[in-house]
Amino acid sequence: MNIVIDLNLHSILNSLIALGENQPIVITWIIFKNGGWIFVLWFFLIGLWEKWVFYVEEEKYPPTLKYVLLSFDIPKENEQSPKAIEHIFSQLMGASSSINFLEYYWEGKRQPKFSLEIVSIEGYIQFLIRTQTKFRDLVEAAFYAQYPEVEINEVPDYTQNIPIEKFPSEEYDLRGSEIILAKNDVYPIKTYSDFEHPLTQEFKDPMAALLEIFCKLHKGEQIWIQIIISPFLSECKTLQKKGLKIVNKIAGRKVKEHEHIGDKGVNLIMESLDWFGELIYPLWTTPASIKKEELPSLLLHITPGEKAEIEAIEKKISKLSFLTKIRFVYLAKKEVFSSSRGVNPVYGAFQQFNILNLNEFKPNSKLSIKKFYFFNKTRRANRKTRLLTNYRNRDRSAGSELYMLNIEELATIFHFPVMNVKTPLISKTISRTAEPPFILPISNEGMNFNQTIERRLHHISQAQGKQMEKELGSPSINSSTNAPPNDLPTKQNIKK
Repeated sequence: MNIVIDLNLHSILNSLIALGENQPIVITWIIFKNGGWIFVLWFFLIGLWEKWVFYVEEEKYPPTLKYVLLSFDIPKENEQSPKAIEHIFSQLMGASSSINFLEYYWEGKRQPKFSLEIVSIEGYIQFLIRTQTKFRDLVEAAFYAQYPEVEINEVPDYTQNIPIEKFPSEEYDLRGSEIILAKNDVYPIKTYSDFEHPLTQEFKDPMAALLEIFCKLHKGEQIWIQIIISPFLSECKTLQKKGLKIVNKIAGRKVKEHEHIGDKGVNLIMESLDWFGELIYPLWTTPASIKKEELPSLLLHITPGEKAEIEAIEKKISKLSFLTKIRFVYLAKKEVFSSSRGVNPVYGAFQQFNILNLNEFKPNSKLSIKKFYFFNKTRRANRKTRLLTNYRNRDRSAGSELYMLNIEELATIFHFPVMNVKTPLISKTISRTAEPPFILPISNEGMNFNQTIERRLHHISQAQGKQMEKELGSPSINSSTNAPPNDLPTKQNIKK
C-alpha cells in the first residue's frame, strides 16, 4: 500500500486566500471547528488547574493552621556566638515532612514556615519568632538547648496595633521593600566567620549596626524586619546540583548530563561510528604518528579569585539551607517620618553582608516605594498597602521569588547580639535564673519550708524590681527617655 502526501503549495495558498475573504468571526469558527477547539480546551484546563492549585494552597489549607508569636528575652551576658543559632536552625529542619500527591494537590498541604522577626517600636527592640502552634515545643527546645537562660513568652501580634488597612493614611506613612539576592543563590553572602579578625579572633558583631539604628528611633516610629524561612530538604538537593554545575563550569570539568531515550540512541550511533573510525584509522597511518592528546587541567590555570569562588560555593552547598524571603518595613507618624533615619541606614546595614565577587543583598526595585511617572499617588499607595498586608500575613508566596540561604547565612543576619554589643533598649532577662541549692537553711523557730521559700521569692522579686527601675532609669543613647510604649509585644498584652 502506497501513501501519497500531496503538498501542493498553490492549492494551500488558494485555500488561505479563500478563508481570508470571510468575516473574522467566520474565520474563527472555521478554525475552531477544524481542530482549533483542542487548543482552546487545553488552555482552559491549564487555567482551571492553576486556579485549583492556588485555591487549595492559599485559601483551603492556611485556615486549618494555628500560629503563635513568641518573644525572646535574651540573657544579659550572652557569651554565645552565632554558631549557637546555626545549631538551632539545624534543629528546625526537623519540621520538614514528606508530602504525597493527594496531600499536595487536594488538601493543599505545604511545608511549614517560620517567621524570624526583629522589631523596634519607638527604640525598644524585641526578637520574635512566629511558628505553628504544633512546632512551639520544637522552637523552645532548640533555643533552651543553646540559651538555657533565655525567657520565651507568647505575645500578641504587634502589627495589629497599627490602625491601618489601606493607604493613603492621614496619620501614618510607610517605606520598605523586600530584600533579594543580586546573583544566583548558590553564591554565598558574607557570614559571621568573616567578621572575625584573623589574628586576634575578635568578633565584630554585624548585628550591632542594625541594633544601633533601631535605638535611634523617636516616639511614633517603628522598624520591622521579617525573615520567613521554610525547610525544604528537596530544595537543598537542588541547590547542591546547581552549585556543583557552576563549580564544574568554573573548573573546566566536563560533566555527563542526564540523557533521555532519544539522546541515548543518537549517542550510541555516534559512538559506533567513532569506534569504526578508530578501527580503520591505523590502516593509513603508522603507529608512531598516533598520539592521544590530553587536555591540561584547568584547575592549574584558574585565578585566585576563581579558586575562592569555588571554595565559597562548595562551603555553602555543604550545609542545610532554607527557602527564604526577607521584608523590611519602616512605619511612622507623618510628623516624625524620616527616610534618612529609618530607611537608608537599614539598607546600609544589609550592605555589610555583601561580597562583590560572590553575592549581595539589594532591595527589590519592583516592590520598593518610589516615585512613578504616571499615576504616582495611586501606585505608591497600592505598593504600601500590599507590603503591609504581606508582612502582616507573613506571606511567603507573594512578592519576590524565594531563594536559598544556608544555616550559616541565616545565623549571620538573625542572632542575639554578643556580650560586647552595648544596646541599652533591647529586651533582656531581668536577672540570671538558677536552681536553688540542695540544702536550704531553715529556721528552727517554727518556720516551715513553704514560708522560707515564700520569703526568698519575695526578696528576689524586690531585687528584680529594683534592677528593672535601674535599667529603665539609666541614661540611653536614644533621644527619647519615655517609658516603653504600651503596644510593645509583651506577655501581659495577651487578651484572655
